[in-house]
Amino acid sequence: MGRRDGTRVKGLPGYRRIMPFIMRSRAESTVYFEEDVRIEKALRMAERVTLEYGTKVTIFHLLLHAVVKTLVAYPRSNRFVSGRRIYQRNKIWLSFSVKKEYKSSSPITVVKREFMPGFTFKDTIETSKIEIRKARKEGTHSDKEADLFLKLPRFMLSFGYKVFQWLLYYNLIPYSFIEKDPFYASMFIANLGSFDAKSLYHHLYEYGDIPTFAVMGMIEDKVLVEEGEMVVRKVLPMKFTYDERGEDGFYMYRAISYFNDQLENPEKLLEPAAFVE
Repeated sequence: MGRRDGTRVKGLPGYRRIMPFIMRSRAESTVYFEEDVRIEKALRMAERVTLEYGTKVTIFHLLLHAVVKTLVAYPRSNRFVSGRRIYQRNKIWLSFSVKKEYKSSSPITVVKREFMPGFTFKDTIETSKIEIRKARKEGTHSDKEADLFLKLPRFMLSFGYKVFQWLLYYNLIPYSFIEKDPFYASMFIANLGSFDAKSLYHHLYEYGDIPTFAVMGMIEDKVLVEEGEMVVRKVLPMKFTYDERGEDGFYMYRAISYFNDQLENPEKLLEPAAFVE
């Protein structure tokens, strides 16, 4: 059985095809990347675009669009593993966490949204704002789904999850069941900077098929060396966790370097997304 959200990748070398069998979980397949992104130009651009568009634009919006462009430029970073097989996801789905209210007691909900490859920077801003407002007002599909399942006794919930995993292994789960689930996406993005918290490495969930988890922390002043001189720059600490079974580290390093370049030179975000690989 095939998958509606992805196409099985064929023609891979043997060492890549066997990886899901010898590295059976995301935990043992995890690779970590850490980057400090120079963010001063992006901050100025966010202020300028806020005035031009007449709506609040933040670093998070720039980061979202940089991710979209990166997944277009390096599509192999949008691969995932399911049933010991490697698939190329056929759309760009981003999941990100949202506070329902700016209070420490307020719960966090998770938003999942499709971002089209042809989106402009303005399209990304408007799309994310619509989804965030909707999540804060109405909740999300995953919230309602979890509340429903939690009404079951524990033994039924545990058994049902095992059955679900078996059906998923053989691609027997209806696409409608996972289409809105935020743990079936191209990337999960956590914005800890909005809580004035530092970035950290986040685990990859065994549930779902998200291959990459990105965490942005609060903007910091950091001493850097530029042309042999020590200077203080504002940087955005980013930490990436990804499943190496989908793609190798060298390719992902190039993709993350492209992402960094988009944020450090934010005028490039106004250019159309294009294949680079």
